[in-house]
Amino acid sequence: MKKTIVFYIATLTRGGAERVIVNLANYFCREGYETYMVTLEPEEGLYPMEEGIRQIVLPMSPGGGLAVRIGNALGRITQVRRLLKETEAMALVTFIGKTNIRGILAGLGLKTKVFVSVRSAPGREYAGKFQQTLAKILFCLAGGAVFQSEGARDFFPGPVRKKSCILYNPLSPEYVRPLFTGDRKGGIVTVGRMDRVKNHRLLVDAFSIVARERPDMELTIYGGGECMGEVREQARKLGLTDRVNLPGDTKEIPDKIKDANVFVLSSDFEGMPNAVAEAFAMGVPVVSTDCPSGGARMLVKEEETGLLVPVGNKEKMAEAILRILQDEKLAAHLRETAFAFSQTLHPDKINEMWKNYIEDICKSKAWSKRRGKRK
Repeated sequence: MKKTIVFYIATLTRGGAERVIVNLANYFCREGYETYMVTLEPEEGLYPMEEGIRQIVLPMSPGGGLAVRIGNALGRITQVRRLLKETEAMALVTFIGKTNIRGILAGLGLKTKVFVSVRSAPGREYAGKFQQTLAKILFCLAGGAVFQSEGARDFFPGPVRKKSCILYNPLSPEYVRPLFTGDRKGGIVTVGRMDRVKNHRLLVDAFSIVARERPDMELTIYGGGECMGEVREQARKLGLTDRVNLPGDTKEIPDKIKDANVFVLSSDFEGMPNAVAEAFAMGVPVVSTDCPSGGARMLVKEEETGLLVPVGNKEKMAEAILRILQDEKLAAHLRETAFAFSQTLHPDKINEMWKNYIEDICKSKAWSKRRGKRK
């Protein structure tokens, strides 16, 4: 088996999973692997790849009919299978939903080991009884499975859990820097694509409560997406147009948020929220919803690395934000402990865990006897 690895994800436009898979591919490329990145769309995205990575875009027929969709799905499976055969890849690493399913089917009967990774709450990635049942069955045929939380792993049956591994998301390299010690005047911030799952409208509602007590504070939401217009309109209706900033996507997030007073995650669902870990690395105190499937809770330890609030509760969110703004002793404690925790997420450490996990399974059929060595 050649030292070749293939990564497969639908798109690289924006998002935590996209960032992780690009950084992981970059790491394997630097480690001397012949590395491929397979996507369904040709865009370059926000995350730069090493020059040595070979990018492949799977063509598909236009149209939205059932026959076309089935044909496209079968075509993608066939094309990925052909690539695995031609490259004699030792591993195929897939991220998210249907891509995991197609990756498993593409690798059936081949020597290539398929590694699937669920990046959000499994019940959301696999919506409906049919998809959930299919995922639970097919994941048993994968070589390995990577989850971000115990809650996500426990969604799947015993044979999947037995060969699985829980790995935190690594920090992106640009977040590996000394703790910022200057004045914090950046206000309240968040980072994430503007979709309904991130529930930025909840954050604007909570900020409307905070704004009455703290006229010195502004809210800045970094990220673009389908809900930006709705969030902007909500801020207008609440009379907060001049205090809610929506700059869209940017490649300079570390420098933009490093002096923030509070970082807030308002999501309804998350896997392992990269944005929270990145706020830790900047030493920004965090308020996060306690959202399924438990990834946020694994990062945010109450009054140690941050504050947790119930999903969908604007009053509790506002209360937690104000608590940090008004208690400098608590804010300083959260900054220090969160930054210390972020150092365990150094990309070299996490990427090496991925590499060891993949190599162990590719080289041995006795992974189940050794899995206790790697958590």
